Amino acid sequence: MAAAAGVVVEACEESVKEVREFVGGWFGAHHYSSDLAYLARTVVTELVTNALRHACDPGDPITVRVMLSDAGPVIEVEDGSDAQPVVQPLTLDETSGRGLAMVELMTLAWGVRARGGGGKVVFAVLDAG
Repeated sequence: MAAAAGVVVEACEESVKEVREFVGGWFGAHHYSSDLAYLARTVVTELVTNALRHACDPGDPITVRVMLSDAGPVIEVEDGSDAQPVVQPLTLDETSGRGLAMVELMTLAWGVRARGGGGKVVFAVLDAG
């Protein structure tokens, strides 16, 4: 499998499973540990779910890319919204809204960059070491 790969999915709940499998397959093909592959699937789930809930209308395209970098494997989720993701505090009584806080804890770094022509890319760098 290539050092970088991507998939475009439709903004719908069923796409979460598709991107989890895509990312898990990429990490497996690059011989990362099953623990890191599980973590990567969890991170992409949170990022895509965030895009579904806060940035996309049903049917909008969401692009997921995975790639190698000097810092570690990178997961990117791209959508057409300019709305910036917001980290909510972790609390014991909330049942949603904690995804980005979890991503922050599970990764070396995460961030957002604007996409030329509108939209954004949310990325996360995983610790493969």
